[in-house]
Amino acid sequence: MNDAERQAVRPDSPFAWVAQLHVPAFALDREGRVAAWNEALAQLTGVAAARMLGGTAVWPAFSVDPVASLAELLLAERRAAAPGAQAPEHFGEVAAFRLPGDGREVVLALDASVLRDPAGCELGVLQTFVDHSEAHRAGARFRRIFESSPDPVWIIENNTFVDCNDAAVAMLGYASREALLNTHPSQLSPSHQPCGMGSFEKAELMMDLATRNGLHRFDWVHLRADGSPFDAEVTLARLEVGGQHAIYCTWRDITERKAAERAVRLYATVFHTSGEGILICDADNHIVAINEALTRLTGYSAEELIGHNPRVLAAGRTAPEVYAGMWQALERERFWQGELWDRRRDGSVFANWASISVSTDADGRVLNYIGTFSDISERKEAEARIDWLAHHDALTGLLNRHGLDQRLQQAIAAARREMQALALVFIDLDRFKLVNDTIGHHSGDQVLTEVGRRLRDCVRNADIIARLGGDEFVLVLTSLDDPLDTLQVTRKLQATLSAPYQVGGRSLHLTPSMGVSLFPTDAQDADGLLREADTAMYHAKESGRNNTQFYAAEMTARATARLDLERDLRRALDEDEFELFYQPQVLARDGRLCGMEALVRWRHPQRGLVGPSEFIAVAEESGLILPLGAWVLDEACRQLSIWRDRGAAPPRMAVNLSVHQLRHDDLVELVRATLRRYHIDASLLALEITESAAMERPEQAISRLRELRDMGIELAMDDFGTGYSSLAYLQSLPLQSLKLDRGFVRDLERNPGDAAICAATVALAHKLGLAVVAEGVETAGQAAFLLAQGCDELQGNHFGEPAPAAFWDQHWRIHSNAEMAGRR
Repeated sequence: MNDAERQAVRPDSPFAWVAQLHVPAFALDREGRVAAWNEALAQLTGVAAARMLGGTAVWPAFSVDPVASLAELLLAERRAAAPGAQAPEHFGEVAAFRLPGDGREVVLALDASVLRDPAGCELGVLQTFVDHSEAHRAGARFRRIFESSPDPVWIIENNTFVDCNDAAVAMLGYASREALLNTHPSQLSPSHQPCGMGSFEKAELMMDLATRNGLHRFDWVHLRADGSPFDAEVTLARLEVGGQHAIYCTWRDITERKAAERAVRLYATVFHTSGEGILICDADNHIVAINEALTRLTGYSAEELIGHNPRVLAAGRTAPEVYAGMWQALERERFWQGELWDRRRDGSVFANWASISVSTDADGRVLNYIGTFSDISERKEAEARIDWLAHHDALTGLLNRHGLDQRLQQAIAAARREMQALALVFIDLDRFKLVNDTIGHHSGDQVLTEVGRRLRDCVRNADIIARLGGDEFVLVLTSLDDPLDTLQVTRKLQATLSAPYQVGGRSLHLTPSMGVSLFPTDAQDADGLLREADTAMYHAKESGRNNTQFYAAEMTARATARLDLERDLRRALDEDEFELFYQPQVLARDGRLCGMEALVRWRHPQRGLVGPSEFIAVAEESGLILPLGAWVLDEACRQLSIWRDRGAAPPRMAVNLSVHQLRHDDLVELVRATLRRYHIDASLLALEITESAAMERPEQAISRLRELRDMGIELAMDDFGTGYSSLAYLQSLPLQSLKLDRGFVRDLERNPGDAAICAATVALAHKLGLAVVAEGVETAGQAAFLLAQGCDELQGNHFGEPAPAAFWDQHWRIHSNAEMAGRR
C-alpha cells in the first residue's frame, strides 16, 4: 500500500465503519496488517492513522519495545489452532503503558475480537481501548490518602474490618495489620460501651445506621493491644467498591477532648466548691456569676451582685494607682494579682488577695474577666506552710539542704560580725544501708525520725540542725567562744546517737561517723564549711567509723596523695611493678612446712618497696583490685607450678581474695582457668577471705564459696575476730579454717584479755570443725602458748619473714623441715 492509500480507509472497505467508533480502536486484516486506525485512537496515542495503516507492527504506538498487541496475539492463536479445533474468538485484559509519543502513563482496558462479514467469513481482528487511567489514578490517590492519613482508617465489608492503614495499627499498638483484619469492631472493644449497651450489639446498630443514612458519627471506646482503653470519635461513611457495598471508617483519638470535657466539669465543680471566692464579669465588667465561697467571703448573695460592677465591693482604701496598674496589666498581660481592700455586706473591711485573668476569643476580644479572691490571712498561712516545706525535710521536720544553706549563711554573717567561732558537724550513720536492706525503708524512716529527735535534744535552740538526705545530717553550733567547746557536743552526740533504737520490736545498734569544720579557720563560706566537714567525716569512716574527726589541712594533702597513688597503681599494673613475697605456714606441733601465703608487694620506682597496707584500700576503691587480684592469683599459681616441677612445692599455696573479687561473677571461672593453665590440682590452693567480705552479701558469698569448695579448693576466713559475723552464719560458710588475727596474737604474752580471746577462738573453731591458723607469731613464747591451746598452724616472722620466691629457692632446705626459725 502506497502513501496515498495510507491516508484513509476507502469507504467501500469492510473496515471503514471502525472510523465511526467513539472508543479508540484499530483493526487488523487476516494477514495482520493494520486495516483501520480511528481518530479516537490517534488522539489517545498521538500517532496518526497515516503512520499505522498497512503496517504490521502496532507496538510503536504503545511501547518503546516490540511487544505484540492483543489483536496480534489473537490472530496468532487462531492461526496456530489445529484444524477443526475451537479457536478463541476474544481476548481481553487491562494493562499499563507509557506512550512513546508524549511519555504519558496510561491504564487501558483492551478488548480484541474476531471480525466477520455478513456471511460469517473472517475478516480480521478488532481491538478497542477504554482509558481507565483517571480511575486508576483516583484509586491510587485514594490508596495514598488511605495509607498516609494520620488518623486510623478502616474498610468494613460485611460488618468486618478487611483493610486498615498503618495509623490504625500504631494507635492500637499491634505488630502488624494482619492481626487486626477479619475482625468485628466489637473484638477491638471492651464488652460494653459506657452507655451500658454491649459492644457487639451497638457496633451492628452503628453500621446499620451508616448503611441506611450514608453517614454516621459517634463516640466509641476501643481497646489497645495491651488492653488499655481509649476514647475515639468514629465516622462511618457508605461507599461502593467494585459494585459492592462497603463502609469507610475513620477514628480520631478524642482522649484529650474527653479529658477537656472532664476538665470543664471539674472546673465547674471547682467553681462551685472552691474555698476561694470566684467572680466572673462580662466584657463590660458587669458581674455575671459568683460562687458560694465569694458569698461567704463578702456576705453578698448572687442576686445582690449579678449585673453590678465589682466596684460595689470596694472599701475605698485601695490606692487609685493600684487600680490603674491592674487595668494596664489586664490589657497588656491578660493577668493581674495583688492586694485589694474590700468591704463586706456587714460593713467590715478586709484585705483581700485578688488574682484576675482575662478570657479572650480567637481574635483576642475580651469575653470575660475571672477573679479569685481570698482573705489574705488564709493566704499568708498557706505561704508560711509552703515556705516551711521548701526549707524543711518532710520526714524529720529538720531543715533541708535549701533551708540549711540560708540559715548557715546567716550564721556565718553573724559570727563574722560578732567575731565568734562557728562549728559545722557533718554526721553520717554507719551501716545505715543495712537497716534499709534488711528490715525495710519504713523502719529506716523511723530510725531517721528518732535521730532527728535526739539531735534536737543535744543542742541549743540557737544551733542549726538539718538533714541533707539519706542518713546524712548537719549540725551548726553557733556563737562559740572557744572552738574546743565542740568536743563536748560531739561526745554527747556520739553517746546519744549510739544508744539502741527500738523499731518494730527490734533493738538496732547504729553509730555515727562525724566530721567537723570550723569557721573561720577551716573555711570562710557555707560551701567550704560543708565540703571540709564532709572530708573530715570520710576520714572518720576510714578511721574505723564511730568516731569524730576534725578537718585539717593535712586531709587535703592526703586526698591529693590518694589520687597520685591511684594514678601510680594504674601505671604499676601496666608496667609490672608488682611482685609476690611468700611467707611460710607451719604445723604447730612439729614446725613442718604446710603452706605458703602469697603476699603482694609494690616495687615503686621512686619509693622503693611498698607494702599492701599503703595501696590495697585505694586499689579496692578505684576498682583496680580486680586486675591486681587476678594477677596475684596467676603469679602465685605460676610460682607454685615452678616449685612443683622442681620437686620442692609447698603442700599448699594461700592467696587472699578481696570483697570485690568475691562479689565478681567471673571469680569461679577465673580460678578454674588459672588452675587449668598451670596444671595445678585445686587441693593445692587455699583462698582467704575476710569476715567483712563474707558478711557484705551473705547469700551471694555462701553460693560463690560453695562453688569454689566444690572444686576442691581450701577456704579460710582471714582476720577472724575483727568483723561482725555470727556463729550461725559462720556455720553456713564452707570453710576449713580460721585465721586468728595478728592483733590478738601480738600482745597475748602481756595482755590476759588477748590470751583469753585466742584460747576461746581456738576452742570455738574446733567445736565448729575448723582448723586454726595464728597470724603474726613473732616469738617462741607466742608459739608455745598457741600450741598449748591446740592451735593447728602458725604463721609469722618467727618462722620466716615474707620474701621473694628467689630467696626461698636458695633457702629451701630451711623452710622445708622443722628447723625453720625465720633466720635469713
